[in-house]
Amino acid sequence: MADLSFTGTVSGLNHARICGRLRKRHQPWLMRWGVLACLGVYIVLMFLLVLVANLTALRLPDWSSYLPLLVLFAALVWLSLWRRRHVWDSVRDAPIRSAPQQFDLTPEGLHIRSDLIDSLIRWPAVLDVIEDPEGLLLLTGQMEYIVIPTQAFADPDALHEAKSACEGWIKATRTPT
Repeated sequence: MADLSFTGTVSGLNHARICGRLRKRHQPWLMRWGVLACLGVYIVLMFLLVLVANLTALRLPDWSSYLPLLVLFAALVWLSLWRRRHVWDSVRDAPIRSAPQQFDLTPEGLHIRSDLIDSLIRWPAVLDVIEDPEGLLLLTGQMEYIVIPTQAFADPDALHEAKSACEGWIKATRTPT
């Protein structure tokens, strides 16, 4: 098969729609509609309490009106914990994250290599370099980053040297020649 080559830009794409389609594809029904389902159950429970009290002429204790609210809060807490675990599991289990990677910092940019990836991020694409407890973060957007884990560095001094080298290369690409 012949090599294929394509040229384009992502500036005009509707990223919100793409994220919406991916969310429908990868998130279970409960993740997308869980809060609405909890509110629906809350309303049904409140209606049933009133219905039982009116039909049976039974005098319910004063605290019984708080029971559906307690169930709602418990369901929301459970839903948020379940959702967080599901999201982190899906991110953690990505094959690209579990494969060992080699990070090379060069004057050209950050070169990432593994059995699954061969990528070069050039310095003009990097906005800032930040030292973090997790490693060296190369920001490519306000909330987008590439991380070189702390374990990849021999010692903290190597991390500091890498950061200063990256900052120098970024500054060199931004100054007009």
